Amino acid sequence: MKILALCSLALLMLSPALVRADSLHQRIRTATHIVEERQGSVDPIPAEVLAHARGVAIGTITKAGLGIGGQGGEGIVLLHYLGDAHPTWSAPVAFTTSGGTIGAQIGFTTIRYIIILNSDAAVRMFTSPGKVGFDAQATGTAGGDTAREGESTDELRRHSMIIYKETGGLYGGATLGGTSVQVDDDCNQEAYGDGIYVRDILGGKVPRPASANHLYALLNSMR
Repeated sequence: MKILALCSLALLMLSPALVRADSLHQRIRTATHIVEERQGSVDPIPAEVLAHARGVAIGTITKAGLGIGGQGGEGIVLLHYLGDAHPTWSAPVAFTTSGGTIGAQIGFTTIRYIIILNSDAAVRMFTSPGKVGFDAQATGTAGGDTAREGESTDELRRHSMIIYKETGGLYGGATLGGTSVQVDDDCNQEAYGDGIYVRDILGGKVPRPASANHLYALLNSMR
């Protein structure tokens, strides 16, 4: 009974509503910190990888398990516009992630990740209405779809997605697989106002939040 109670508590704690940040600006601060840490590490994202990206998704997934695993998380996605002499980034769109796994899993961890989106299909995964299944595995520093750690920059750029992840805490077999992604309409409307849709945010019809200026500077510095 105690084990079942702990499992139920873990799943409840990881529901998207409870792991959601207070505001879009908090998510932006978290994303900025994730990019800062990655680019300040011994293995930063190469400038060439981001130069032709269609977009980038940045976020966290928290996982807990005791017999039955649960996961939930949040993040932001930004599009990269390459059509003029001065490429720019869109305002961020908030999304949530949710999912669950069944197995002999014991532990708790938060996965921090940056996903380089290299195709229209990858962008749609984070910006389409409804829940979209995300099955890419992120078992190494870089990976996603069939991307593998150690591939050259040119090889990585051929993949639909490239996942850079770091983990903290203790968890067996943590990956990004088995996750559903959904646009967080509540968070976006709180930030941008009622009647504002994802296409408006990504299409430049709303001002980019000043809280994202440092994040834009970090992303631009990779070019």
